[in-house]
Amino acid sequence: MKKKMAVLVPSMAGGGAEKVVVNLLRNIDKEAFDVHLVLVRAEGPYMDLVPDSISMTDLNAPRVRYALTKLIKTLNSIQPELIFSTLDELNLALVLVKPFLKQSPKLIVREANTPSKTLSTLSSLDKTITQFLYRRFYPKADLIIAQCDAMKQDIIRTYNLPSEKITYIYNPLDIHDIRNKALKENPYDTRNINLLAVGRLSYQKGFDVLLRAFKHVLQEEPSARLTLLGEGELLEDLSQLAVDLQIDKQVDFSGFKKNPYPYYFHADTYVLSSRWEGFPNSLLEALACGTKVVATDCQSGPREILLNNDYGLLVEEENPEALAAGILESIRGENKSSNRADRYHIDSIMTEYEEVFLHV
Repeated sequence: MKKKMAVLVPSMAGGGAEKVVVNLLRNIDKEAFDVHLVLVRAEGPYMDLVPDSISMTDLNAPRVRYALTKLIKTLNSIQPELIFSTLDELNLALVLVKPFLKQSPKLIVREANTPSKTLSTLSSLDKTITQFLYRRFYPKADLIIAQCDAMKQDIIRTYNLPSEKITYIYNPLDIHDIRNKALKENPYDTRNINLLAVGRLSYQKGFDVLLRAFKHVLQEEPSARLTLLGEGELLEDLSQLAVDLQIDKQVDFSGFKKNPYPYYFHADTYVLSSRWEGFPNSLLEALACGTKVVATDCQSGPREILLNNDYGLLVEEENPEALAAGILESIRGENKSSNRADRYHIDSIMTEYEEVFLHV
């Protein structure tokens, strides 16, 4: 008999957490699980990637906090045996409403970021309130999934949670799909040295550090060009910074791309400049495309992915000079990406998820 399961995510925005949900929905064993997708808002560029076979409910609310009554009603109508949720506000909301759910479903929440780093961006009052809520209510979840071991340890320390409540599962890569989509027309001018960065244009991703590093790179490699794929609140600020640094003619803000993989595949080097991460999908995707990579040694993920410097180059975060040196070393050096992406192949990762879903 199939296990009835509800999968919850705020929307199908083009982020890493949503990509994990898409991969889960497209690859979960349909003979073992009856999956119902619940969205706070049925919107976002990944909506058309949701399989037609998946039942879906749109709560049609602007924020999670305004959807709680609808959420309880929907879940009590579905009556799942298991609820899987990702992204912080929704995770916490589910823990809070769990006593109002029929059939006492098991609740698994997946953390999308490194909590100590996320908390560091909050005001003192917001940080205190957030820590209290998570320490008080997160233990009521049946299981917390971190994206890697470093994140698991950070969750334990930050929220004072018992280690037996937490496991980690790496993010899945649909390598076959990525490589098929990568074999499209080269989007770059091949006369240039083409660098790529992908992610939301936010403080976390460190694109301001990358632009300052790129100015140093241009001094030694004038033919270098930088493409940034992504949208976000800092587009105007970053565009102005490129103008102030007098590198705007060499930087292309290309927005969100449904198929970014030709950009990865044809790039000379992929650059991850983040101040912190959960477990960066973009770095995994670059490796799946066989691209040379350089990444900041931030919490958490890059060190576990690259195994120190075995499969790419790690540099100090928040350091434009170190990042520039890493970029130059990468574009001039050997490609070390090898078959590292195979460790995150969707078949093996989905087996880990399904084992958890079946036996929680």
